[in-house]
Amino acid sequence: MQYTTDIRIVRLMCTGRVDPTILAEAFVNGADGVMVVGCHFGDCHYITGNVQGKIKVGLAARVLDYVGLNPKRVSFDQCSSAEGERFVRLITEFDNGIRELGPLGSHDRLPMPELREKLLVAKTALGKEKLRWVVGKFTEFATKGNKYGERFTEHEMWRTLDTIVMDEVATYQIMHELEGSPGAARDIAARLNLPPPHVLRYVLALQRRGLVELDGVEGNSPRYRLAEVKAA
Repeated sequence: MQYTTDIRIVRLMCTGRVDPTILAEAFVNGADGVMVVGCHFGDCHYITGNVQGKIKVGLAARVLDYVGLNPKRVSFDQCSSAEGERFVRLITEFDNGIRELGPLGSHDRLPMPELREKLLVAKTALGKEKLRWVVGKFTEFATKGNKYGERFTEHEMWRTLDTIVMDEVATYQIMHELEGSPGAARDIAARLNLPPPHVLRYVLALQRRGLVELDGVEGNSPRYRLAEVKAA
């Protein structure tokens, strides 16, 4: 059994150990596609590791898609150690799909190097506690329910997660924009192609958290900058 030599295999104890930031990091470093292959559901030595793996890959795929990456560049699949032919087929099909897409930046919503900048923002958002918390609660809310005993379908959980993804990515895109220089909400909105009222809402939320501060007023528009972090 043979498969393409263009892939690099990274072995892990369990797909549940796949951190979402790892997928973003792979694309930041120039990978054209990332495929995560684990054991079948019910066969995990760590009970629910592969379930967590699927959720983490799904989260990373949604965040990366939101910032402009073609979602076909990320894949999650399953096979056992006895299914060598299936593994080869999965790898070959994925490789063929990536070849059709071409190098990173082609057939994506953004070209390079703009896409790489967005991928860095995605990596930052994926590493923060809010998205990590939701991933940790995903299975619990779908099986046991929340503290009120309310259970949610997988579709409802992903729909909720999509909303959080949009908020988190927009937040860190704004902070990334303000790293360069101060700016007004309307100017940031124009650069990010987001509605100005939404950007202003995010900026004010960041200001309340002490992450952004007023820099001045330009005409009738307040100008904001990243808040200085004072050493303890």
